[in-house]
Amino acid sequence: MGSEGDSVPARTRGERFRVIAPWLVCLGIFGGGAVVFDGLERAIAVGAFSASWVGALLAVSQVRGAVVSMRRWMGNRESALSTFADDRAAAVARQFQWAVEELVRARAELRKVDGMRAQAEERARMVDEKARQDGDELRVAREKLGATGASELDLLRAKIERIEQSFQEEERDRRTAEARARAAEQRVADLTRTLRLVATTVSSGGEGLVSRAAPIQSLTLDWTLEYDGSGHSLRLRPTSDVLPSKARIVDATGRLVAESVVTLQHHPAELLLRVPQSVTAAVEAGDWSAFQLEAVVDGVWQAADLVDRAQPLVDAEVMQPRSLRIVS
Repeated sequence: MGSEGDSVPARTRGERFRVIAPWLVCLGIFGGGAVVFDGLERAIAVGAFSASWVGALLAVSQVRGAVVSMRRWMGNRESALSTFADDRAAAVARQFQWAVEELVRARAELRKVDGMRAQAEERARMVDEKARQDGDELRVAREKLGATGASELDLLRAKIERIEQSFQEEERDRRTAEARARAAEQRVADLTRTLRLVATTVSSGGEGLVSRAAPIQSLTLDWTLEYDGSGHSLRLRPTSDVLPSKARIVDATGRLVAESVVTLQHHPAELLLRVPQSVTAAVEAGDWSAFQLEAVVDGVWQAADLVDRAQPLVDAEVMQPRSLRIVS
């Protein structure tokens, strides 16, 4: 910021003389008149001289005050303009810095894009190389296939057919063996029950022999179909004194579909099976033509049936929290 003397240049001696010359002339005239004249004229001349002197002093003081005020205003104006220029320079500097930073970021992004482009080109080259290798392998395979005679192709087909036929025979033998094993288990179960019946009859002195000689009936189980949000479960309960230890469901070919699992429950005699949707539909419809229920009694698998009831049953004692139980 400039000083007040530098803001308004000082006047020269000639300019100052030209400013005060009229006042000096008036003071000289009125002073000479006061010396020359007498009486009233002297008094007028003295009054005029005094008035001119006072007026000159007032004019000089006013001019000096105006000059000082002008210098102060010019200094404040120069300071304000200097501050504005500094602010503009700072704003321009910040904009330049932002531009430089943006340029640096743009260059970094450009380098990153170049790296990604190089990686993409490398991957494309590897894919092209792999495709070329696959094409070569396919061409070689086609040439080998073309060089193979019709007799060799027929021989390969015959070998494949023989292998498939052997697999089918093994599957048939396995199913036959499973069916025979199930029949044998059924016969053993019937024989065991018959022997138990004979022993009971002999121990009781032959009472009720006629009634106990009736044909042996299959095991009947009470059931409840449950749904816990993820799948269906079949809960089985015995309806007689015979307590099965395990239960399973097989399909018409003898393949295992579901088997009871060990759970922590209130009734140890109950059995729980996780069943698929097909078994669930068969249980709800009462159609067991595609499945067979079996249970283990005294270590032997034997056929079992479910209670056929028309009214739904809800067992509140075995209901689990947050589970849906559907019984039909």
